[in-house]
Amino acid sequence: MDYFRILNLNQEPFSNSPEPEFFFQSMKHLGCLQKIELAVRLRRGLNVVLGDVGTGKTTLCRQLILKFSESEDDSNDIQTHLLMDPGFTSPIEFLSAIAQSFGISLASNFESEWQFKENIKKYLLQKGVDEAKTVVLIIDEGQKLPDFCIEILREFLNYETNEHKLLQIIIFAQREFEQTLTKYKNFADRVNLYYYLKPLNLRETFGMVRYRIAKAGDTVKTPSLFTYSGLLALYFATKGYPRKIVTLCHQVMLALIIQNRSKAGWFEVRSCAGRVTTINKKGFGRSIAATIVLFAIIIISALFFIDTSDIRPVKKMLEIAQYNKIIPNKEISSKSEYKKIIPAKEISSKSEYDEIIPVVQAEAITTDLIENTPAKEMTAPIPPQIPVPEKTMPDLLGKLTIKDGEIVWRIMKDIYGEFSNEVFQKVVLANPHIKNLDKIMTGEVLNLPTIPAESNPLPSGKYLVRVVTNQDIRAIYELYNGYKELLPSLEFLPYWNKSEGMVFAIFLKNGYENMESAKTIIDKLPHTIASNAKIFEKLDDGTLFFLQRYQERANK
Repeated sequence: MDYFRILNLNQEPFSNSPEPEFFFQSMKHLGCLQKIELAVRLRRGLNVVLGDVGTGKTTLCRQLILKFSESEDDSNDIQTHLLMDPGFTSPIEFLSAIAQSFGISLASNFESEWQFKENIKKYLLQKGVDEAKTVVLIIDEGQKLPDFCIEILREFLNYETNEHKLLQIIIFAQREFEQTLTKYKNFADRVNLYYYLKPLNLRETFGMVRYRIAKAGDTVKTPSLFTYSGLLALYFATKGYPRKIVTLCHQVMLALIIQNRSKAGWFEVRSCAGRVTTINKKGFGRSIAATIVLFAIIIISALFFIDTSDIRPVKKMLEIAQYNKIIPNKEISSKSEYKKIIPAKEISSKSEYDEIIPVVQAEAITTDLIENTPAKEMTAPIPPQIPVPEKTMPDLLGKLTIKDGEIVWRIMKDIYGEFSNEVFQKVVLANPHIKNLDKIMTGEVLNLPTIPAESNPLPSGKYLVRVVTNQDIRAIYELYNGYKELLPSLEFLPYWNKSEGMVFAIFLKNGYENMESAKTIIDKLPHTIASNAKIFEKLDDGTLFFLQRYQERANK
């Protein structure tokens, strides 16, 4: 039975064979292919690609061979030869395998190692010089190469003209091959391209799954099969390793058919991950442990406090007082002592109540305070509106330590929007330690100055949805980058006001006519970000924004 047809698919999307048409061009895999292709065309010699098990090295081998056979010119000029599983037991066996791959006829009598090398050398000279062809030897599972093979490959790299190497060698290997490179310095010195293939990130994992499903299905009726939470569970279980993604997705699709379901969510994916032995379940284990602890806290609260809703007002009053340093973070022996410190004051609305309650960890509340306070009295007091000290705007939004692959202009575009030359100059002045922002190095610290926008970039007169906020610019920026292609409606928006100080937030770009429509949109977001979403009628008066992108819309 073709199970994929039950799900309205034309072919199997998650086969464990390296099917070329299902190759997902992530930035990592595409970048690796492009660099190898350039090295081969320039005849640079030795290239090494390392990666953990299941990162897609074998798939890249096939894609590379396919790439050099796509056009008639390439197929005539570039000859690719693939050696798989090179666990050879002797130099003669290794040389014989290479000679056979090149199409060199072997003599009927026994040939020496020297004779094999000479025949291969003549073949490379004929192809590389007389016929002007490029000969490429691709070795998969390179970590299995014995020591004598490394020495033979080193000798092959000495076959060269004044302009280029006669043999192009590409080795795909697991990380153990690093030990070989460390051991053989004279071989490692000849490496032209050294590329480490990493697992997919969250965005690429989502993209790979959706690409395969779309490729296997009808463009009109292709099902999504996974909810956002299901895709997140998939990423947490597989850590972005393509082979694990394919394996787990296959199991999930079978489960959907058996359970007669159309989409897989968090729990369905987690359940399937538990049945796949290659999937790392530690992340799920922590989630289960946290869930058990949460339920234990709820049960204990119910047993000891009977009605936890009566405790909430006193707890909130303590939170406010301790947060604003009016009372110390210590136990209060009685409610009367609490009232002496903070007099009750009526708050006019729930929104006003919520705005003055900081999100902080409440300190211990003694059972004496709870037991000595009748339930009716406990629900009556309303937390006082304690003035929060005004904050001053800093000179910097924050600092970002540059990571591999990050580019300054892209960071500036995300944070400042459509930045002008004036904005660029201010960033330059804030970073005198960086000689050239166009060539910033990984590990350097980029200062981001506060450059207020001329107007509010958010739509006026509508309800606003702040998806998530954080005081750490790096944390919120990475979260935004992980979702911005998946959810283009998101906006990275740093802002500052006197009550909150500097805030790094992700908003939904569009405003909403009423509270209900805003809530509907929140419900459609991935659970990991929807759980922290908050709806505003407007931000505080005097809020300064630092995003320039929507000034035209804001000025209309």
